[in-house]
Order: sequence, then structure tokens, then C-alpha cells
Amino acid sequence: MYPLTRLYARKISGQKLIYIFFACFFTASFFYAFLMGKPQIEEMLNINIGIVGRKNFPEFMMRFYVGTVGILFNVFLMTLFICEEDRNKMLYQPLLHGESRSRMIRSKIDAAVLMSVIFVFLTAFINYLTAFMRWGCEIFEQAAVIRTVMKYLLSGIYMSVITIGIVALCIYTRNTWKTIFSAIIYLLIDQLIDNANIVFLQKIWVGYYFNRWTFTYEYQNIPFSELLIGISIMVLYGIIFFQISLFRTKKVDF
Repeated sequence: MYPLTRLYARKISGQKLIYIFFACFFTASFFYAFLMGKPQIEEMLNINIGIVGRKNFPEFMMRFYVGTVGILFNVFLMTLFICEEDRNKMLYQPLLHGESRSRMIRSKIDAAVLMSVIFVFLTAFINYLTAFMRWGCEIFEQAAVIRTVMKYLLSGIYMSVITIGIVALCIYTRNTWKTIFSAIIYLLIDQLIDNANIVFLQKIWVGYYFNRWTFTYEYQNIPFSELLIGISIMVLYGIIFFQISLFRTKKVDF
């Protein structure tokens, strides 16, 4: 791993927000798993424990992290990391050991993407741990585990792309609140497009395929054609966000 990437990864992992968030997520996942079996909770949440529990619980809980909570968590974390460095005049300068601005921003993006992937798999670990505590070895049915792990891998790709987009927003706006507000607008637009009947717009939207994998194909295998198209669209967005970050970096005038 590039030395600057390791440095920035350590800086991100040093944020106390990470440990507070995942402690809260573990607590929520634990209590959710143990409360779901109660008839009152099933009725209140309009769920069927026979469908969303046991082997399906880790996949069911994935939507809560990746769909909304995880994105907002990444927004707060990245704005603390990027915008704080910008405020302290450390985002682009000093150019350590002859490093260029572009190389420093690349390392920051690499570190952010690495941490976002780690967070997704930490979420998977928490969900499987709490499911095991609730239902025991029933959750390790082979077909369900393979399907769920595949969807967490896809979640890692999606969250990586969104994280690159958040970094691009931070660099472009150079303002914490503008970045957070823009991310909330993205989540609203994502829901609007997902519920709309505009096929062309849906097909080119970054969040559309993940929403289909999460809801339309929940507890089912994803068709290979949709898998290939969805990953391609996400990678394309990732490249665009990455290039926006580099372009904006070159245009910054101190």
C-alpha cells in the first residue's frame, strides 16, 4: 500500500465517530434480532419473522446500513476528514516529500474507499454475529450465506462509489454543511427515481441497480445480466467522481 494511503487510512480510523457508530449499530442489530420474534413487533413493523429472520437476517439488515444510515455515516466521516483538512490548510499542502496535489488526493480517495469497504464487511460481521446469538447455526445455510456474501460484496462496490462521490463533493464545495445537504438531496433523489416510472433515467442512475438487488431480488439470486450492467454503471460513476476530484484539485486557488 502506498505510504500516504496508509497515513490517511490511520487518520480516518482514528475518528471517534467510527467506534461510536458501530457500537450503536451493534446494539441496534442485537436488540432488533431479539425483538423481532415478538408478535407485537412483527405487527408494528409489518414484517414476517419467518421471512426476515434466521438465515435471511444478515441480508435483511444490510438495507438499513447501505441504503441510508451507512451513506450518512460516510458523509459525516468524510466531511470531518476532508473539510477539516481543508480548513486547516492541509488538504493540498504542504506537498510532502515532493508529492503532487493529485497524488495526495488519490491517496485520500484510496484510503476513503478502503475504509468504506471495511465498514461494509464490519456491518456484515455484526449482522451475522447478532443473528448467530439469536438463531444459532441455522443462519449458516450454504445457499443463503453465498447469496448474502455476494450482496455484501456488491454493497462494498456501491459504497466505494458513493464514498468517491462524497470526497468529490467535499473537494468541490469545500464546506461541511453544503456537502451534508447535497448528500441528503442525493438520498431523496435516489428514492424518487427508484419509485418513478422513467425507465431510461433509472437505467443510468447509480443507485438504481443496488436498490433492485436489495429489494426486487431480496432473498433471491441476482440475474447475471443485471449484475454485469449494474457493476459497469457503478464503475463508470466512480471514474467520473474520481476525475471530478482531480480536476477540482488542480483548479483550487489558494
